[in-house]
Amino acid sequence: MNFSKIITIYKKELLDLMRDRRTIITAIVLPIILYPLIMIGLSAMMSRQKMKLEQQTMVIYVNDNVIDETSQMIINSFNEIETIQIMNKAEIYEEETYLSLLGENSIQAVIDVKDSLSAAGYSVFNISVFYNQTNEKSILTYDKITNKLYDIEDELVGERLEKININEEILNAVEIKKENIAPPEQMIGFIVGKFLPYLLIILTISAASVVASDLVAGEKERGTLETILVSAARRNELVIGKYLTIITISIMTVVLNLFSMYLSFQHIFRQAQGYIGDLQLPLGNFALILVLMLPLITLFAAILLSISTYSRNIKESQSYQMPLLFGAIMLSMVSLLPGFELNLGFALIPIVNFSLMMRDIMLGNYQIQYIFIIVGYTILLDIIMISVSIKLFNNESVLFRTSEEKSLKFWGKEKKNVFSTQFIIIFFIVILLALFYIGGSWQAKNLPNGLLKTELLLILLPSILVLRISKSDIKKTLRMNISAPVNFLLVALMAIPVFILAIISMQIVNIIFPIPESYIESMSKIIYMGNISFLQVIFIIAVIPGICEEIMFRGYIINAFTKHGFWKAIIITAILFGAFHLDPFRMLPATLLGFWMGYLLLKTNSILLPMFAHFLNNSSALVLGRFGEEIPVIRNIISGQDFPFWIGIPAIIILTLLLKVFIRINKNNPENFQRS
Repeated sequence: MNFSKIITIYKKELLDLMRDRRTIITAIVLPIILYPLIMIGLSAMMSRQKMKLEQQTMVIYVNDNVIDETSQMIINSFNEIETIQIMNKAEIYEEETYLSLLGENSIQAVIDVKDSLSAAGYSVFNISVFYNQTNEKSILTYDKITNKLYDIEDELVGERLEKININEEILNAVEIKKENIAPPEQMIGFIVGKFLPYLLIILTISAASVVASDLVAGEKERGTLETILVSAARRNELVIGKYLTIITISIMTVVLNLFSMYLSFQHIFRQAQGYIGDLQLPLGNFALILVLMLPLITLFAAILLSISTYSRNIKESQSYQMPLLFGAIMLSMVSLLPGFELNLGFALIPIVNFSLMMRDIMLGNYQIQYIFIIVGYTILLDIIMISVSIKLFNNESVLFRTSEEKSLKFWGKEKKNVFSTQFIIIFFIVILLALFYIGGSWQAKNLPNGLLKTELLLILLPSILVLRISKSDIKKTLRMNISAPVNFLLVALMAIPVFILAIISMQIVNIIFPIPESYIESMSKIIYMGNISFLQVIFIIAVIPGICEEIMFRGYIINAFTKHGFWKAIIITAILFGAFHLDPFRMLPATLLGFWMGYLLLKTNSILLPMFAHFLNNSSALVLGRFGEEIPVIRNIISGQDFPFWIGIPAIIILTLLLKVFIRINKNNPENFQRS
């Protein structure tokens, strides 16, 4: 790889971008003017509007049903409130009329004064304050009135105690003092740290996406890509040069954003010195955030470059970038949510890890080990994504892709497009949504019946219907072929080490993302399933899912991916199978099991084996959950509630030996894993 050529390409691309008005606006102009406009301008407008609102006259109507000396004193006290004006009393009070005026914002509050007697015989004023929660003037009026009423209450109680010669201090049994130990700088960091990650991440992606779309997809659209390809630079050097260009523009955006934000905050603090004292934002925190953003910038650059390389034009590139942008928005908002603390699990989730770490940095209580974990993990993802970009750029069929996108017409005259990747992904999403909304509702009402209805009506029935409507050969498509009895014996033997490895994988998930007690309790409800017998639980949890879910995944869905190859079909279907469980704690074990069952299917061309394996796995989980402590062998192995990790080694060895036997027995089977 010639670095001088890379630098030449880099300079050329950077110079071209700097001549582009969109790049200048997105990467330079917006960061410089955005924060002053938002933070300084908005804060000034808010202060002005609040002052203006405070000075406006607020009209209230008071209906006095008591009409005595005390009630008159209460009403007169409202006149003491600045900007409050009381309407003249009407001869006939109709509540609906005045509430209608309140709803129209003609008045800001309606007060209804009544009295009653307490159990001890004391007079109690029942005062109803009607206001409009959607109107700021009405809310402000309510606050002023209630504050005044609390003062009046204290005054009336004091007078009653004085009459019976009791000191008011007798009411002060508990005195609460609110002491905030956080210094002002940390409080500012707490506020800034909530929305800073969100803004930085979104603005970084926005700037990088404009550049990435233009560098490859834009050149395809302009017809200049071929000119670059025939130059002396190799493909890899072109990719690296363009990659560095995206990184440079992104870094400029981040630096300008941080610099503009820092100056904006400092300006606000200088204006508010009389209220909050002499505050200074820690410049070191902003510098650390800048350094921390570098690996994230390189990751975004690699992803966006891959998207641009795959796309035929800028419009298509931008449409592919939208899911990335929306996903980043959702994940970066974690810094705004309460209860999320950075741990090992969150440190391995892209964007979430940076969002939480930036928040901790602004608070000044970050842990250095998490910085190393996040940076190292992100660099690993960078290497993977830039490798993908290079591979795409060296693929002629991708680089010069000219075929039009298929429409959403699912099947044509022969009705065979139900096996296209597009249709099956949409099918999977629809079933997933039905499982979440409909299946969840059924199971909440009646767990056993809900599980049965979910499996039969939401999983099995749609799969069979699609195959029937498309006039497919169901038996052939689902691979309902008989397999040798020895294969069933081997699957039964392999089920034990596979189950152990699945349990250990869930224990690893528990280390990274601690499983809450509520989740364990919900799993126990499924294992015991009310008052039904154990055989009925086996039927609902093991037999039915073993049939229905295997028909959907290893029978139907896998057919969309077999054209991509043996292992890709297994891996993609396994990942979908893991996601289908809608359970972050079981996703990894379910994916591993899906991988194993997919291998059994394509190696033997029989769906009966994955059905049998699915049944054995779910049955093993039920037996372990119900009778694990009663079985001496299991009781001696399990430490507390977990399998010891060392048991994974013999499990892997046994599984490897059994797989060798399985492969030898089935080596003569034609690996015709394409759907017939």
